[in-house]
Amino acid sequence: MTITTDRITLDGQGTATIDGGGGQPTEFDGVVTIDAVQGVTIKGFTIQHGPGEDILGLRGAAFAVRNTTVRENGFTGVVVGQSSTAELSDCSLHHNGNGMEVVTGSSAVFKGTIDITDNSVGGLDINGTSIVEVRGAHVQASRNGGFGVVAGSNSELSFFGYATSAGSTLTVDANVRGGIALGDSLLEVLSENTTITVRNSPVGIIVRPGNIVSPFGSGTFVIENNDVGLDFRLGGTAIFRGGLTVQNNGTGVRTEDGAGVLWFISIPPNPSAITGNGLDVDLRFGARATFDGVAVGTITCDGTALSRGTTVCP
Repeated sequence: MTITTDRITLDGQGTATIDGGGGQPTEFDGVVTIDAVQGVTIKGFTIQHGPGEDILGLRGAAFAVRNTTVRENGFTGVVVGQSSTAELSDCSLHHNGNGMEVVTGSSAVFKGTIDITDNSVGGLDINGTSIVEVRGAHVQASRNGGFGVVAGSNSELSFFGYATSAGSTLTVDANVRGGIALGDSLLEVLSENTTITVRNSPVGIIVRPGNIVSPFGSGTFVIENNDVGLDFRLGGTAIFRGGLTVQNNGTGVRTEDGAGVLWFISIPPNPSAITGNGLDVDLRFGARATFDGVAVGTITCDGTALSRGTTVCP
């Protein structure tokens, strides 16, 4: 089914199923394709068994997907591509190859409850100068075969400071390769009462290169039960101002291969702690880290690393 007319609404009323029939996997073959049109709404469906994608937006399409389950596709559940825009609210994307891809200069906004779980390859992939905004949503990216969330090629996962964005959550749990991976991209937390939880994976968040920015003390990060909690590689930087808990990981914070400047700041209303890990902080290869009031248990540094503040290299 290809939609080429503006302002069309498909309403499955919560019971209808669109079945792609399966077959050999074929990329860019949507069960529902929105091609270069605006104002399309898809709601109340189960869309399944596409050989390629369940929902595919191309060539500047603008569409919304609401109260819909996307499952068991050969490649990706939902693709937003070629400068398209999408809004997803109260959707489940599971048992696909990839859960969702936002690529080639495209954008997506998440609202309500978004479950991107149990996909065989990966969860959410943001690439090619694209952006995903979490706006007052509760997002789950868990039990995927790769990473829960990947942002690469100058892309962005953001929690903006709008009033409607307050109270957003992102839970990334038990993904096979890791929780969140940033490659030349940004994870930005500006909204009030935002909580990001990353746990039970080989690496919680890996940054190589890229930036984590939480400058206003409004975000809470819980990084726990990973082999490595926060892993910064070449050019990986971060500013955590309050709200960081790194605990029960094999290594809490690790830097390798020329990581950039790291700031860990604790503030009274929203304190930070890196404690209770096998090794709490391991700084290597020229890393520069500032710890301002943060509780840190154990720290090791090689001869090229520098730290300052309330915790310093021994």
